[in-house]
This record gives sequence, C-alpha cells and structure tokens, in this order.
Amino acid sequence: MQQTDSRSSSGSSSAPTPTNQGESSQANSNASKAARRALEEQLNDLLQILFELSVMVYDFQPDGNQLVWNKINTILEHYQKIDELKDSIDTYIPEEVINFVEHGRNPDIFTQGFVERAASENQFTYGKIKAVDDFKSILSDEFAKHYPELYENKDQYELPRNEEP
Repeated sequence: MQQTDSRSSSGSSSAPTPTNQGESSQANSNASKAARRALEEQLNDLLQILFELSVMVYDFQPDGNQLVWNKINTILEHYQKIDELKDSIDTYIPEEVINFVEHGRNPDIFTQGFVERAASENQFTYGKIKAVDDFKSILSDEFAKHYPELYENKDQYELPRNEEP
C-alpha cells in the first residue's frame, strides 16, 4: 500500500515514503554495525592497554612512573571514546546476560535456558488452549443433546474451531 502526500511536491520533501523508509532503516543498521565495530575495536585496544599496564605495574621500576601515568591517561581516553560510542548503539542486551558474563559464565547457557523455557511455556499454553477447545466441543455436544431446540440453527452461531498445527 502506497501512501499519498496531499502537500505540494517540492524537490526536497522530508515526508517518509516507502522507499526512503527502507533506505533510512538500512542506513541506521549500517551505522549501528559501524558503531559496534568501532566499540569492539576500542574494547580490544583497552584490554591490550590494561594488560600492558598490569605488566608495567608488576615489574615496576622507579624510573617508569611517567610510563604508568601515560598508560593511565590512554585508558581514560579509551573510556571517553567508549562513552561517546554508547549512544550510537541500539542493541539491547538483557541484564541477565550481562550478569552471566560478569560471573564468568557462558551467555550461550542463558540463551539455551531461555529457549527451553519458552518452548516449555509454549507447550503448556498449547495444552491449555487444546483443553479449552475440547471442553467447548464437549459442552456444545451436551447442550445439543439436552436442549435440541437451541441448536436447530447451530451452524449460524458456532464459532470456527481452531485448526491443528
């Protein structure tokens, strides 16, 4: 379905059209991917610098004090860059996954558990729907047996039954 715009068409319309909506979402997706890549690079660089700092502190020499301060300043610069990148990333990560990672657990375990719980709840809900549908059928049959005058035109009032998946 194509939308029509009642305004006069000037060369630079900012009204969303089906074409530029798709382009806009693709541009946002590409920008988000670029931001994630930049964040990933910043984090990798930060990890490397933190490792180098830990080596410097472990094997500290009195004349290396300036080197330690330089590394700390570099770390602060990386934190600033990471803070600047945070607004351009639109990916949502559940808090439970972050807690898994913080406690040294594999986030795939969370995903596996989540999928298993969702499948279990889906089966439970399907069972409830099936039971209600069966009850409706039995109740309808019993009403038809005991009150046939109400069911002379049964087909007019009966709702369609759910199909089996």
